[in-house]
Amino acid sequence: MNLGRVAALLAAALIAACGSAGTPGPAPTALATACCPPTPSPVISATGAITLKTPTAYASLTSPVTISGDASVFEAALAWRITDTAGRVIVEGNTTASLGAPGRGTYSVNASYTVPSQTVAFIEVFSRSAKDGNIDEIVRIPVTLR
Repeated sequence: MNLGRVAALLAAALIAACGSAGTPGPAPTALATACCPPTPSPVISATGAITLKTPTAYASLTSPVTISGDASVFEAALAWRITDTAGRVIVEGNTTASLGAPGRGTYSVNASYTVPSQTVAFIEVFSRSAKDGNIDEIVRIPVTLR
C-alpha cells in the first residue's frame, strides 16, 4: 500500500470516529476518544418526538438534577425516571410539556434522589400510548449519580 493511500484511510477513519454530534450512536472507540472527545448534544428519541437536553449523556450528577428538553407528545404527557443498571427505579415521576402534539413544547423537572455511593444509572424520559399504556417513545441516557 502506498503512503498516500494509508494517509487517506487514516484521515477517513478519524473523520468517521469524530463525526458530527447528533443522536448517540455506538459507544466511542479508543480512536474517537483519543482524537476528539465527544461533544455533549441533545439526545433525540427514535421518531424525534422527545428531546432530552439536560443532563447530557455520561454526566456526573449530584441531587437534585434538572431533566429538561422538548417534546411533541399526546396531551403533552411525559413520564421520567432514574434507574440503576439492574433496572431498579431510584426515583420517577410525571410531567407535561408546555404544548401537546402536534405542537412542540418544553418540559423541565427537578429530580431529587439518594444513592448510598457513586452509582451508574440511566435517565429516561418517555411517553405512553393512550391505547394500551405501553411506552411509545423513549430517550435513555447513562449517567453517574453521586
